Amino acid sequence: MCRSVSPYIVQNQTIVRMLTSNPPAPLTELGDTVSELQKIMIYPDGKLTPKALQAMLDFNKKENQVKEVCNLTKIKLRPDDGRIYLIVKRRTISSTNYIDLIEKLYNYFFTTNAPTMEEYFETWMHWRATEDSVTKKTIRENRYLWNALLKDQEITKVPLSSLTVKNYIHYFRSITKDRQLTCKRFNDLKSVMNGILYLAVENEVIDHNCLRDINFRQFIFKAEENSIKPYTEEERLQIINHLGNDFYSLAIMLDFHLVLRIGELKGLRWDDICGDFLYVQRFVDDQNEIIDDIKGHAKEGKRLMPLTPKAKEILEQVHLQNPNSEYIFIRNGQPLATVTFNRRLKKCCEELGIEYRSSHKLRFSTASILYKNGVEDTELQKLLGHTSLNMTHHYLRCLNPQEETASKMRAILG
Repeated sequence: MCRSVSPYIVQNQTIVRMLTSNPPAPLTELGDTVSELQKIMIYPDGKLTPKALQAMLDFNKKENQVKEVCNLTKIKLRPDDGRIYLIVKRRTISSTNYIDLIEKLYNYFFTTNAPTMEEYFETWMHWRATEDSVTKKTIRENRYLWNALLKDQEITKVPLSSLTVKNYIHYFRSITKDRQLTCKRFNDLKSVMNGILYLAVENEVIDHNCLRDINFRQFIFKAEENSIKPYTEEERLQIINHLGNDFYSLAIMLDFHLVLRIGELKGLRWDDICGDFLYVQRFVDDQNEIIDDIKGHAKEGKRLMPLTPKAKEILEQVHLQNPNSEYIFIRNGQPLATVTFNRRLKKCCEELGIEYRSSHKLRFSTASILYKNGVEDTELQKLLGHTSLNMTHHYLRCLNPQEETASKMRAILG
């Protein structure tokens, strides 16, 4: 289809020449040409009405916004029809005149056709809830992080298609200055942003995830809180020997022989046991829903947990109390209550004069005891269900107290 020749070819030639000239042409000359176009298109009768004035103000505002995200010195003129055009991300945007081109560019970058991060966050959250295998708890944590660090930030108001690496770096610097965030919290934030941007790439909203081009080592973080203190081997044995044979005591004892999250303990079934091993392949979330998936599966397959002779003895006692359920720790349709589990553990600790640590620290305690007794960090990574060795090292970083380290240095170095 042949396009008609632009009736504004003279003005287009002048505008393209001035925008692309080197050195840049005087702004007054460009302004005069744009004003001439505005007179022709906005108030051809020569009457500068309030409506015409508003239209000119709107144009100036849109032009300034377009200049922020678009290099207008790349504008070109078609020699065959005199149309003015600009290539944006391999897409040609053209018009018969400069004013209409600015309108099209503005619509491309700033209308609903170019969603902002704020808008696309909701798209991503819906996708997470309906398509992705994540828990409701994780989705709530994603929204909490958004509300705390991204909501109402300037970067979330700009269309995704116009955000650059520079925009992201500026935002990251603003939130990490004065060491406001820990590295872990920053990485959680980055995970949310990556999720949004990769979905936008998949849906062709943007061509590229700019976060991949950023050197994150440039940012500084708040020191991590290193107060994680596991149960010692002695404390573990004291607790195991002090506990009774009730259902919750047996659950605590078994957990001291495994390396499980409390939700994974709740989700165990009798048919997960295979000889001397236990398959970890589901968990019960905080809404008491059984999720047939587990962390740490992606590359290594379902986690395999060795069962010690003592662990088997505990399981036999549990079976005597819960013989009719396919789930080890679900009785009468109700899984273990985390609150009751921790309350029972706390009572035991108080009776023994031991500092209480919750069920999550119990998992860390078992891992730390294994590590101190020679189990390799790579094996612990599999047992813990961690997706990276760095995560396992984060768990193990506090195992040697300063006094113990100092003692070793004195013995080795003199």
